Amino acid sequence: MENNKAKMVRVLGLKESISMTIGTVVGVGLFTCGSAQIGYVGSWIILFTLIALLISIWPCLIYGEMASALPCAGGTYNYAKRGLNRAWASLAGWHYIISVVAIGAGETLAFSNYFKILAEQIGIDLTWLDSRIIAIILIFIFLYLNVKGIEQSGKAQTIFVFFFWGCSICWFLYMIPKIHIEYFSESVMQSLPSFKKIMYIFGLVWWCYTGFETCVSMGAETKYPQYTLPRALKISVFLVFALNALFQWFLVGLVPVEFYNVLALADAPYAEGLKAAGLIGFPVILLCIGIAFGGDLSTINPGIAAPARYIYTMAEDGAIPSAFGKIHKIHKTPHIAVYVVGIINVILIATGSIDYIASVSLISLAICYMIGCLSYLGLKRRMPSLHRPYQAPFGKTGCCVTICLYLFMILFADKGAVVTSIIISAICIGSYFLSSRKHKHSLPALEEEIGIIMEPTKVEKEQMDKEYKIWKICTIIAVCIALLIYVIPIFA
Repeated sequence: MENNKAKMVRVLGLKESISMTIGTVVGVGLFTCGSAQIGYVGSWIILFTLIALLISIWPCLIYGEMASALPCAGGTYNYAKRGLNRAWASLAGWHYIISVVAIGAGETLAFSNYFKILAEQIGIDLTWLDSRIIAIILIFIFLYLNVKGIEQSGKAQTIFVFFFWGCSICWFLYMIPKIHIEYFSESVMQSLPSFKKIMYIFGLVWWCYTGFETCVSMGAETKYPQYTLPRALKISVFLVFALNALFQWFLVGLVPVEFYNVLALADAPYAEGLKAAGLIGFPVILLCIGIAFGGDLSTINPGIAAPARYIYTMAEDGAIPSAFGKIHKIHKTPHIAVYVVGIINVILIATGSIDYIASVSLISLAICYMIGCLSYLGLKRRMPSLHRPYQAPFGKTGCCVTICLYLFMILFADKGAVVTSIIISAICIGSYFLSSRKHKHSLPALEEEIGIIMEPTKVEKEQMDKEYKIWKICTIIAVCIALLIYVIPIFA
């Protein structure tokens, strides 16, 4: 088989890796069913968000260690292949593909909802247009962008993310005078919900963090991955927390408790919440522009790019037909895999249900992360001498804790989505064994699979360290602001 791996180029830096990761994470979860849970728990949403951060930090560090040691396309698939076996790798690969494609599909539906509300605010009636049509058109646009090349896709991603941040800051500043501090003391919970309900709510809030390892799946296209990937993971998870906490604070402070029933059932809770509170016109327009053309587009893009790299890697390994592993001769992208991702997107979009898509996605990603943790333990045992440029603190303990927590969370997820995940798992295992009968598998040498990882020059390393320091300082400031603003209502 032709060695397609050699044709992929390392062009993504820290900025692109962070923007790809944040783009995947910050979007459909935060702006749909994640923040809709404010309708059930009110200002207590910050506690759920903080706990979701805490159980995501360790997995990020664990993935950072594996990514620095095995910087190749496919992320968890490749870690499981070497740390466990190909059957586990195939299961992890397909669950990752389904989950991240589901994030992208949900994001296109979210874009459609916010776009229609934006049109309504400027006097254009699009209520007659099915949101699924807008979503599918959007998928076609991003399929084209991802086939054209990872460098172009990475540049577009950075533009989307920074546009979103710019709109968000402007919206925050504009809305501060309209905040009602007294809303934070109004309790929506007359009595504590059942533990099952609390866990279901927490699962949807945690979904706002899933996809934190997106940059890892593009390890074969990352420049100096031994430094870039661990740094991108550490920065991304805290930036995600800051953005989630900030947006949730504003939603709590802007929407009176009597409209929480609107939030709980809304597909676009921020826009619907503002409308219910009478904050129509410019506040809704600016918000929808930022969410639709920044937050949503920045999620759809990596939602196609990342799972396509998994499909490409699995095809190259013989886990699925080799046709899916072809690289475009001109654009150097796995174009067939990109088209497959597009087909799965259209199927999920056809369901029209963001909540169902969210439940399927969070379960599949939890399964993928648990397999990733098992792979970490397997790599420690099978490859103890593997060069690990970055090492996660107490990695083995972190793996055990993460597996237990994620397994416990799955038990309280939507039952229909659990059944769907079981069916997906059965199909994945069955298809793997059918495909593997035709192939004699042997693990390629690390040098063959990864290639030569160059060390940056002294000047390049200094520039990389400087860029990382700037990102780190900005992230610390953002996290401190996000935490401190929740203290204001206590003293006020």
